[in-house]
Amino acid sequence: MSARIYSANEMSTNEIVEHILQGHLVAIPTETVYGLAANAADEMAIKEIFQLKNRPENHPLIVHIAPPVLGQSAENFWETKLSEWSYDVPPEAILLAKQYWPGPLTLVLKKSKQVSMLITGGQETVAIRSPKHPWTIDILQAFNGGLVAPSANRFGRISPTTAQHVLGEFQDSDTDNELMILDGGSCEVGIESTILDLSRLDQMGPIILRPGMILESDICITLGLEKLGQKDNAIRHSGGVLGHYAPHTQLISVDVGQLTVEDIGDQQVVIVTFLDIDELKNKWTKNSIDWIHIPLDPRFVAKQIYQLLRDLDQKGYQKIIFDILPRGIEWSGIQDRLTRAVYGSGVH
Repeated sequence: MSARIYSANEMSTNEIVEHILQGHLVAIPTETVYGLAANAADEMAIKEIFQLKNRPENHPLIVHIAPPVLGQSAENFWETKLSEWSYDVPPEAILLAKQYWPGPLTLVLKKSKQVSMLITGGQETVAIRSPKHPWTIDILQAFNGGLVAPSANRFGRISPTTAQHVLGEFQDSDTDNELMILDGGSCEVGIESTILDLSRLDQMGPIILRPGMILESDICITLGLEKLGQKDNAIRHSGGVLGHYAPHTQLISVDVGQLTVEDIGDQQVVIVTFLDIDELKNKWTKNSIDWIHIPLDPRFVAKQIYQLLRDLDQKGYQKIIFDILPRGIEWSGIQDRLTRAVYGSGVH
């Protein structure tokens, strides 16, 4: 496949919309990660996403929809918009949409009949969100429909947070069509959206299927709840496989302060840590260790983690060692990504 990056002054919104309507894929920027977008009403284009990503067809996609245009009342907007995709839109969905959309929250609802089973992975639920990026919002508002847009990378590998990441993933793909990549800069949030299941409220209550930077405590405050329901495995969702977001280099996560010489041996490694690097270098005099310090700031780490893992994956290390993350709900989304990246890395 030929793939090309376009800046905002090279391609008009109408040209992008027409490109999508013709059945082509477009890599779009969002506040979370870059997505590989296709018309949610075009099954041929959706199948091309699965083929290009090598994504299992039972792995559901997320439908991306537009927020209100400037000056438009949001009072009945979200109920009307969500009703295009779900036959059962609970009041909780409207409250959350008003509070967090556009933004990094995905809602899982009971799907309407017109939603393709290709989108839902064969399930009777559909995942929906409204992304927060000005260029993508313009496209969605002009498109006046839904776009499916899983992360623009090979399935299971590190999600892209820049246009260059997308180009690196797909420039050598074996397909006839050019992939248009829209350069919207670095992603502001950096990890994928929180996914909240609202399809079984009567039985289970709201359930976080995938943690992100919209926290359980945030959702509880919005809905007036003390706690959310407990996750089960009844609903498949994006990012739910054990090995995901993973580098080719073996990645482990350990307490760096407790590392021993035996843990490292003679391998060429890089250690990513929250600890003071100067003190660690005094303890470790081995030339085979490179050190990277990161601040104890969940928003910073979320924004940078995929970029960091991509960079380190290309430097020929035998192992990437990532310090254990702090406990706390604000780290839950990052911990989820790191755990899956560890499992999927190296020989897995």
